[in-house]
Amino acid sequence: MKLRTVILATALLLVTTACGDDGNGAAPTKDLKITAEDFKFGPANWTVPAGEFNLTFTNGGMVEHEWAILNKGVHITSEDEFSEEIVLTELEKVPPGGTETATFTIDEPGEYQVICALDGHLNAGMTGTLTVVG
Repeated sequence: MKLRTVILATALLLVTTACGDDGNGAAPTKDLKITAEDFKFGPANWTVPAGEFNLTFTNGGMVEHEWAILNKGVHITSEDEFSEEIVLTELEKVPPGGTETATFTIDEPGEYQVICALDGHLNAGMTGTLTVVG
């Protein structure tokens, strides 16, 4: 009986490790729910599986906000480095109090920087990390 308990516990541990936490403190999800405030995302780190995922973006701030995913490998720290050419895809200009939904597809696993691309927002610290797992 003890051997069966040990085997079941080991199997449960392996399944939990393989399917659970990815090291960012969040299991991958196909349905992101994000709130933008002045000037941060809540939460600011997200994990999705490769492929299609859905975003529900609520602007809880007093000004418009965006959710712009930059090309893989691009990481900027200042708006002086920004150009539209580095944007992979985005949800644009959600008004204060508004909620928008969108579907995105990213097939290549890796880390992607997400910013609010409106003037002054990145410099105020409005950035996050999207991790795509294969």
